[in-house]
Amino acid sequence: MKRACALLAGLLLTSGGREAPASGVVTLALGGDLSLARGVAQANAADWPATLRPIAPLLRADLTAANLESPLTDAPRVTRGIDLRASPGAAAALWALTHLGVVNNHSLDAGPAGQAQSRGTLSRANLHPVTAAPIFSVVRGQPVALLAWLDDGATSLPLAAVRAAARRADTVIVLPHWGEEYGLTTARQRTQARALVAAGATVIAGSGPHVLQGHEVLTGPRGAALVLYSLGNLLFDQPFPSAQLGAVVRVPLPDVTRACAAPTRTRAGRVSPASGVQRAQALIRLGLPACPEAR
Repeated sequence: MKRACALLAGLLLTSGGREAPASGVVTLALGGDLSLARGVAQANAADWPATLRPIAPLLRADLTAANLESPLTDAPRVTRGIDLRASPGAAAALWALTHLGVVNNHSLDAGPAGQAQSRGTLSRANLHPVTAAPIFSVVRGQPVALLAWLDDGATSLPLAAVRAAARRADTVIVLPHWGEEYGLTTARQRTQARALVAAGATVIAGSGPHVLQGHEVLTGPRGAALVLYSLGNLLFDQPFPSAQLGAVVRVPLPDVTRACAAPTRTRAGRVSPASGVQRAQALIRLGLPACPEAR
């Protein structure tokens, strides 16, 4: 009873899953960078709900999360460089997900007003924006915490937030936006991952590099912890081959060492399960076995 009260006090309590598996095992489905702007909008805006339909079976889980790179707002652009703002109506594309990381280098493309509108749009669509403050879901009776973090060179690792979340949840999922774009896993990422795991992170699902990077199993205070350094692009319009590969990694709880991957491929703004050489490349880069759903 005390644990349940602690979860409710001062925290956002959400429910898990989109059409969760029927078994008693808690399953996470985790994806990488997701844009609903530019070429993705051109390819999908006529029927947003169909956008993720080709990979919906891969996303079927108790809790599904990815990094939303596009603020969903009609507020004017305030930043320079690449603009990834998308229409609020694009939220209809995200029905197969439950949680979206919204702490990244494009979160403020339309400033604080656009950021607030985007988060509100997600919430009204029954989607849970994951921010720097931990939010909690109760999944099949298990408390799960999620938080997001951007490595912008100025923001410290959220170690205090992870420790606080670990005191209240069996599983702590961190969504870091980190690393070097289109590069290999860096020593900095590895050091950061070890610090997050030592603080209590159970699963780390990275985004930001826009290409697949490997995984690592570390030992944390509660046992094995899974680090997915980068899950590539779940849906983006970047044209070069390495950025067209992504994966949905399915993680059973509590045994995160049994994670598997379902490779995906984006082409001309549309996503589908990867096959052939692309599928094999994705599995090699991640270092994970293929999920039954992807065989």
